[in-house]
Amino acid sequence: MDAPIRVLGIAPYEAMKTLMSNLAEEYPQIDLTLFVGDRELGLEIARANFHGNYDVVISRGDTAAMLRRDLSLPVVAIEVTMYDLLCAMKLAGGLDGRTAFLAAPSIAESARRLCEVMGDGMEIYTYDSQDVVEPTLRELQRNDCRAVLCDALANTTAKRLGMNAFLVTSSIESIRKAFDQALLICASQRRLREENLFLRELIQGQISQTVVFDQGGRLFLSTLNDPVPELLEMLRRELPESRKDLERRIVRNLGGMLYSIRARQLRSGRQDYTAFFLDARKTPLSPSQAGIRFATRPEAENAFYDSIFSFAGTIGDFQEEIARINQSSAPVMVSGEDGTGKESMVGALYMRSVLQNHPLVSVNCSLLNDKSWTFLLEHHNSPLSDEGNTLYFASVDVLSPERRRQLLAVLAEMDVCRRNRVIFSCVCQPGEFISAVGSLFTDKLCCLTLYLPPLRQMAERIPTLVNLSLSYLNANLPRQILSVEPEAMSLLQSFQWPHNYTQFRRVLGDLAVMAPGQAITAESVRQILRKERHVGAFALRAENTAVPLDLGRTLEEINQDVALRVLEETGGNQTAAARRLGISRTTLWRLLKDRA
Repeated sequence: MDAPIRVLGIAPYEAMKTLMSNLAEEYPQIDLTLFVGDRELGLEIARANFHGNYDVVISRGDTAAMLRRDLSLPVVAIEVTMYDLLCAMKLAGGLDGRTAFLAAPSIAESARRLCEVMGDGMEIYTYDSQDVVEPTLRELQRNDCRAVLCDALANTTAKRLGMNAFLVTSSIESIRKAFDQALLICASQRRLREENLFLRELIQGQISQTVVFDQGGRLFLSTLNDPVPELLEMLRRELPESRKDLERRIVRNLGGMLYSIRARQLRSGRQDYTAFFLDARKTPLSPSQAGIRFATRPEAENAFYDSIFSFAGTIGDFQEEIARINQSSAPVMVSGEDGTGKESMVGALYMRSVLQNHPLVSVNCSLLNDKSWTFLLEHHNSPLSDEGNTLYFASVDVLSPERRRQLLAVLAEMDVCRRNRVIFSCVCQPGEFISAVGSLFTDKLCCLTLYLPPLRQMAERIPTLVNLSLSYLNANLPRQILSVEPEAMSLLQSFQWPHNYTQFRRVLGDLAVMAPGQAITAESVRQILRKERHVGAFALRAENTAVPLDLGRTLEEINQDVALRVLEETGGNQTAAARRLGISRTTLWRLLKDRA
């Protein structure tokens, strides 16, 4: 049996990686390795994996064009077909107002030809350099452009700017065509690959876990299986010091991994290189740090872009408030009901602040145990002792009165709010703008306030949110959802959404999967919302888990409340909730049944 064909797939967006992975199961003769990266990042990934014994590279658009110019391996481009463009234009057509198209030349030219045939007057913009993407989008914003159809790079920038963005995705048929073309190309090159395989395997074994940069800081060689961009950037920051000595040893912590690094200077001909030899292992999770999490700006961006507040453009409503708040260094209190996007708003504040290149330290007050509380307030390595960071205290409502007093005292005595940017969040009840505990912190620390309204108060935005959500979801679906029946849309607008955007995203995901065709029907909406209303009584009790326990009740009632809170924290997973509570699933079910 012939050895499988090794394919390096570089997808411009995460959903295409998923489709390529699923489709690869139909091709047993292909051994597929996948990464996500667009344009320059895609090229850097390919360079890092150049010595990985690959036969062919599959990518899309201008990323594929850049790879062809830079690599000696054959590169197969995934086409953006007229059907793919029509699907994106169909979804964008559901919005009123001016719509524009922004993409790299290979995609923009296809869109221009399609608009000429259809007689569509849509404005089409293209870019040769990613440096012009953001200025172009900002100019469209100033000219009241309501939506933009775009490729992966422009889509990421548009979402960061709060614009309504529709990503032009490639269908599974286009990916299948690329796979077939790759098989044809590799069939003619198999003999050459086999002749070089043994030598490459020897080299790979000798230089495992090695990253080499040239004198200009460009990646020259990497043997890492997954060259995480954050790791490469961390190594680049070490280049100036590493070049001062022939050899240098350092230890760095990144993303839960502890890296022991040996840096060494090498010369080949007239070229100087810096080689890093890495040994990585997971850092142990200390009980004294439960509920405390550190994140870099790229990690915060990834979390934000994966949230509904990114692809639905909701963050655009708060652009002015975010800019106003970030002009001050005062503490901030973010308030809103359950599911209104407080953590995403904190991420947006952090990513657009002057401290975006310093860590974001999140303290989840609902997860702090006695050891982590002592570590936070008393240990010399506590993030409260640092400076220049962004500190986020989530759900301060859950803190006991004694812990609230202690935290306020430490923040004042250690001058934490002057040395760092401090942000809090609290959970409101329906009809409130801020909780009692949130008001306490706001008054004591002179916080700026940012209120996130519930989804039920913005029913007129539901059609736009639905179209944008479907545009996002279509990238992961084998067939595209192109419309919503008017009655179905009316049902979605009239629903109360007790869990707000969190519930909305889940319901839209269910509807997209259950749709009988390419349209969401009223009957599908009724079925889903009927189930949501059935659990509504439980949802209303569980949604505001940040409210402190009321001890003026019977033990049975308190036990039921605790069970509800733990179930909510585990995302509704009854097995995980029962394990945390130390009871059986049957006992947990009885508690919830009696409460309901």
